[in-house]
Amino acid sequence: MRKFLNKLLIKFGLLITKAPTLLADKALSTSESIPAKLTEKVSVGQETGQPDNELFRIFSADTDVHKWHHYFNIYERHFSRYRDQPIRMLEIGVFRGGSLRMWKEYFHPDSTIVGIDVDRSCAAHEIADRDVYVRIGSQADPNFLAAVNGEFGPFDIILDDGSHKTHHQIISFGALFRESLKNGGCYMVEDMHTNYWIKHVDSPETFIDVSKQMIDMIHEPYFDRKETHFRHKHPDAVTEMDLTYLSANLDSISFHDSIVVFDKKKRSLPKSELR
Repeated sequence: MRKFLNKLLIKFGLLITKAPTLLADKALSTSESIPAKLTEKVSVGQETGQPDNELFRIFSADTDVHKWHHYFNIYERHFSRYRDQPIRMLEIGVFRGGSLRMWKEYFHPDSTIVGIDVDRSCAAHEIADRDVYVRIGSQADPNFLAAVNGEFGPFDIILDDGSHKTHHQIISFGALFRESLKNGGCYMVEDMHTNYWIKHVDSPETFIDVSKQMIDMIHEPYFDRKETHFRHKHPDAVTEMDLTYLSANLDSISFHDSIVVFDKKKRSLPKSELR
């Protein structure tokens, strides 16, 4: 019963737990299956160039945005497909408002950009006549997130650049992915390096840990089944099965340096064919 209650408290952001290990001092564990030549230390130098894309040029023109340079090519890879038509974007974390202005400049001019933050001063960064809105509340409050979705959603893109606390990242994803993200939408969590910094880890599992588990969930259709269960016109073929919502609606997970991206797409059962 105690474990069940703790799970509920964590879900609603009411229980802060100590990190299981001091991640800042954690050594890199390596499987013995990886050849030693792939795990030996090699020298890596400082980046001397700059991203060469339109989004970085927009970023460079605003003095109130903080972003890691290597994020911009990742943004382009995942967000460029949304630029041809108006979208709805939710950004968790407003700070000085520069990021909201950057997205408004980058996406279709008729797009709606919504930012949320716990800092009430962030409300000053709303530009309602340009469809840039700010709502004040916690990313760890499912009721607040539902209200934002009811007002502006569902969204094509959700970007978590909020507190970087691991229990906040987990709660926000759980509250937003199903109801607030459109089919075909993209959910991005950035600054994932903070999952390895002890001051940000306040849950039994980090968001990185949870993301790794979702890799297994993508492959849920294959659990306890054979290839012939998916073979076209085979007598053993399965035409329908019950899957978890994530397995049925998660098209891909992309891991980058400090960023994890979830592409949402309603899936069909995989099909195999022998010719």
